[in-house]
Amino acid sequence: MNCNDIISNSSSGVKNNNLSDQDVIIDEKRLNKKKLKLLNLKKDILNKSIIYKDKILKLKKRLQKKINNTYNFSLEKNFLLVLPIIDSIEATINTLNNSNNSNSTIDIELQNIQKKFLSIFKEYDIEIINSINVPFNPDFHQAISIDFSGKYKNNFITCIIQKGYALHNRLLRPALVSVSQDKSN
Repeated sequence: MNCNDIISNSSSGVKNNNLSDQDVIIDEKRLNKKKLKLLNLKKDILNKSIIYKDKILKLKKRLQKKINNTYNFSLEKNFLLVLPIIDSIEATINTLNNSNNSNSTIDIELQNIQKKFLSIFKEYDIEIINSINVPFNPDFHQAISIDFSGKYKNNFITCIIQKGYALHNRLLRPALVSVSQDKSN
């Protein structure tokens, strides 16, 4: 080997080393780009997972609310069938209390039946609408008569003619009431 061959070999080796360094730099750039792309994908996946978790949570809440409403108000038809029975029991108790020859055993048994129905109503969160001297609320009351006596404030309930009922604040049957009115109106 002569000197020129050694120089040319060494210079070609330097060129190869330079190409290797350039290749390494290019590979590092590609690697960094891919790492950045991977990091962005991870961020996107994390953001989307948070969004979908929220959507699933909202969906679960909405479905649970629908299930509760379906359950609560599927009972509505059944309780509407029971209300006339309750009215008959109350009317019979009132009749027995007002008559002179009331049979106390019948009266006691009817009151026991009434208490059982009322305990069932309480268990299913059925509210009885029968308050007097409260403002008239057309959402829960139906005015049947007007009271001009002046004993109550204007537009207040003076007498409950028939009790009303609400299931979970949803009206089953309005209370039939008498409402106070000023004589001047």
